[in-house]
Amino acid sequence: MKISEALKKGKGTLSFEIFPPKGDFNADEVRALLAALSPLAPSYVSVTYSAGGSKNNRLTEEIASLAQTENHIPSACHITVLNSTKEEVKQTIDSFHARGIENVLALRGDKVEGAVGGGYTHPTDIIPSLVSRGFCVGASCYPEGHPTSPALSEDFRYMKMKEELGASFFVSQLCFDNRRFFEFFREVEKAGVTSPISAGIMPIMSKAQVNRMIYMCAVSLPGEIIRILNRYEEDKDGLLQAGLDYAADQIAELYDSGADDIHFYTMNRSEAAVGLVERLTAKGYLKHA
Repeated sequence: MKISEALKKGKGTLSFEIFPPKGDFNADEVRALLAALSPLAPSYVSVTYSAGGSKNNRLTEEIASLAQTENHIPSACHITVLNSTKEEVKQTIDSFHARGIENVLALRGDKVEGAVGGGYTHPTDIIPSLVSRGFCVGASCYPEGHPTSPALSEDFRYMKMKEELGASFFVSQLCFDNRRFFEFFREVEKAGVTSPISAGIMPIMSKAQVNRMIYMCAVSLPGEIIRILNRYEEDKDGLLQAGLDYAADQIAELYDSGADDIHFYTMNRSEAAVGLVERLTAKGYLKHA
């Protein structure tokens, strides 16, 4: 199923991001993760793409294919363009097509030291060709602005450009502060972007993880997150549970505001996804769980 069909404006669904496991492909490990996620009835799963020539690149489509064929979950393959040659991008797209992948999330990607790129510099370079091949194309967006963007207005201009080139859904960068989300949604509407948006939410699992996200993604931390990190710094399970409580409250508020979809960054931790769905079900937001 194409994700543009699975998502409807203001429907309030839940989707998941997963990533290829490090090292060699372990089909049993992947199947166990998908089997745990499938009963949660996600609107779709997205599978990240390992940039810079990693041998995990091929695993993206293998995992997405398993999700579709064995678990009947709509899936989207990430593809990044910055660290690849045009021929490498073409080969990846051809491979997705041959595998029967219907959905692609077109991304710039972060520069990887030593990677040979030079083919493309922006996902807008490949969105038209993906659409012409019949893919349902998604693109990224940034509630607090892309770290390298000179101004938020540029982000909205690029977002509109991506839509005009054929992107039919968006997945947002993670954000811990709903005030930023609400400001972002208002500006998206002003920019004339009408495609559904999956709002990115990440569970808190460690202070190091949060610090890394602050550095990589230039996201802000509300005071409540800081208090949670300080209170549970030496208690991993307590931190996860408190983080899931925070995420569930944040998502409930987003649903109440009319959010199209929540894209939960599972970190390949099925227990985090299960815990989140249990909380949202108890709050009355997910009737199917």
